[in-house]
Amino acid sequence: MADDRYGTPDDELEIERIRLDKLAETLDPYTFEALLRAGITPGHDVLEAGSGNGSVAVWMADTVGPTGSVLSLDIDVRFHAEVPGHAEVREFDLETDELPREAFDLVHARAVLQHLPTREDVLARLVDALRPGGHLIVEDGVFLGFAEQVLEEPYRAIHAVMSAGTQEEWRDPNFGLRLIDQMRRLGLVDLQADGHVWTMRPGEAGGDWWFLALERALPRLVAAGVTTEEMAAATLRQVGNPEFRMLSPVHLSALGRKPA
Repeated sequence: MADDRYGTPDDELEIERIRLDKLAETLDPYTFEALLRAGITPGHDVLEAGSGNGSVAVWMADTVGPTGSVLSLDIDVRFHAEVPGHAEVREFDLETDELPREAFDLVHARAVLQHLPTREDVLARLVDALRPGGHLIVEDGVFLGFAEQVLEEPYRAIHAVMSAGTQEEWRDPNFGLRLIDQMRRLGLVDLQADGHVWTMRPGEAGGDWWFLALERALPRLVAAGVTTEEMAAATLRQVGNPEFRMLSPVHLSALGRKPA
C-alpha cells in the first residue's frame, strides 16, 4: 500500500477512484488550455508530476505523438489509465526519488505540491528537470476564500476545518498564492497565471470531487472529536440536497519558462 500520507487505504479505493475521475473531469479543460498556451507540440518530451487518474498523461501522449515522450509519475499508480507505448507510467515519490536533469521540454504538476511537506524543494527539482527554454506549469489551489464563504450549519463548521487542512498539518491549501513568487525565485521568466472558480452542485463533477472527499474525511473528523456521527450524517444530507450550492476554491495555473 502507498504511503499513508499520500496513498489510499484499500477499503477506500473505489470512492477515491470515482473522486479522481470527477476531479479530472472538472479540471482537465483548464489544464489542456494551459498546456496548449505553453506550446506543447508533437515531438516534445514532457513530464507529468503527480498524475492522479492519468487523464492528463493520456492527453499529453496524444498531443506529443510517437515522436515525443511522456513520463507520468505518481506515488500511487493504481488509478492510472492505460497509455500508449511512447508514454511511461512510473511509481515515484517526488520528495525522495531522483528526477533526470534538463530532460524535458515541458513539466506539469496539478494539485500535488500543496500536499507535500517539501513542496519548495520539489518545485526546484521540477525546474531542474526542464531543458533550457522549457516551460513549467503548476496548478494548485487557493482555499482562503473558499473557507470563508457563508454556509449553513452543520456543514459550515466542518467545511472550515476541511478547507483549512487542519487535520493534515503538512498540507498548504493556499500554495497557489505563492506559485508565481516561488517560480520567479527559481529563475523562471515570462511568468503568468490564470484562475478559475465555478459553482459546486451535488450530482455534478465540479461538486462531487469535493463532496466525495468530505465523505472520506468525516469518519476521521468524528474519530478526532471535531464533530459527531449525527452531525456528520446531517452534513452529508445537506450537501446531497439537489438545491445545495457553494463556490469552488480558486484553481490557479502558473506558467513560467526556463531561460535558454
